[in-house]
Amino acid sequence: MISMTDVLNIRFDPSDPSKPRSINLYFDHYKGEPIYRTVVYLANSGCEWSRRTGGCTMCGTKNSALKKPISDEEFFAQLEIVKEYLGKFNATHEAPVKTLHIYNDGFFFNDSEIGPKVREAIYGIARSFNIKKVVVETNGSDIIRDNKTNNHLGRAVELLGDIEFEVTLGIESTNPLVRALYSKPDSVEDVKNSLEIIRRKGAISKGYVLVKGPLLTEVEAYEDCVSTIKTLQQWSKGERFRIEFQPVCLLPNTLHEYLMTLDRKDPYYWEPPLLSTLFRILKHFPTMGEDLYSALFAKIDTDSPWDFWLTRPHDDPETTYKIYLKLVEYYLHRKYDTIEAALKLVNEKLWEERKKQVAPHPLEERVAIVKKLLGLSKQNNMHLSDYLKTNLKLDGNFLDSCKNHIEKL
Repeated sequence: MISMTDVLNIRFDPSDPSKPRSINLYFDHYKGEPIYRTVVYLANSGCEWSRRTGGCTMCGTKNSALKKPISDEEFFAQLEIVKEYLGKFNATHEAPVKTLHIYNDGFFFNDSEIGPKVREAIYGIARSFNIKKVVVETNGSDIIRDNKTNNHLGRAVELLGDIEFEVTLGIESTNPLVRALYSKPDSVEDVKNSLEIIRRKGAISKGYVLVKGPLLTEVEAYEDCVSTIKTLQQWSKGERFRIEFQPVCLLPNTLHEYLMTLDRKDPYYWEPPLLSTLFRILKHFPTMGEDLYSALFAKIDTDSPWDFWLTRPHDDPETTYKIYLKLVEYYLHRKYDTIEAALKLVNEKLWEERKKQVAPHPLEERVAIVKKLLGLSKQNNMHLSDYLKTNLKLDGNFLDSCKNHIEKL
């Protein structure tokens, strides 16, 4: 029997390259049936984009990267531990693990991050444990490059055989300006082309869509998320495409970490999206079933930033958790009427208040300023958040202060 309460988070020494960072057991659904899935976070060297540029402005994976090459032998040692725990999960639960997610906090098909032999060992694990679906992450540029050179993706599909292979892209938005605000490494055109390549080679395309990155108002974030999902539907031309939209949460060394230190009256003060915003997004897409779902950072396991939710200025923790469970019920059981019930539980007044928030600077100007700040932080070999903490003198709102800082240099 599958139980939603069977959630496990096994954590390892994050400084040891021969051990994964964590191995997790979760409740999920696959083709309409309740299942268990295992999510593995490998110890890794960090994504190439982060090493070269400082990475995306809202991304926290840079915090866990070991910032040194991980050898094949070290990855193999990590995978031995993965096999050990898959065996334990299957031995101690009435139903076996059906889906396996392997994340290296970067680009799965980039040989400088994870080598071909390691990838093939992962496919071998999936076969030996009779896994039904494997999920990995990469980006559009990675897929475009692989299509022109090594064809690692085609090789993966071949080796996995009848196992579904889901390739996830950190799309975040299909608006070029919003993507520039986040400092994404691939172009919109690369994303669109890579999704077609993934499908053509026999894998399943999935995209992360971000809800409320730094310097966006609640309404801008809501509208961008809905627009992005609709655009991705159009691009898929009726072919299957999965979407996970993710509310941004507090992560160290990100732009929004700094923005949370501003005065609450500053128009660029950042706080996470409202639960009612997430449900409003879901209401636009009632027929996608399990191919559209939201990640929510609630008290599901010890790896979730629950303390951050405790200090949120709205939605008490118990209510938050109940709404999360309603969301799970909505997507995993397709009880479409529960979204309406969930919306009745949230604080509607907060949504009305957030709707009134307006950014004083047009999006183009926000992007231009962020690009200049990213260049300055890179020159000083600092995270953007650290550069701002060290160098920015607040005089007026955040962006006007940034403009003054840049003009004085």
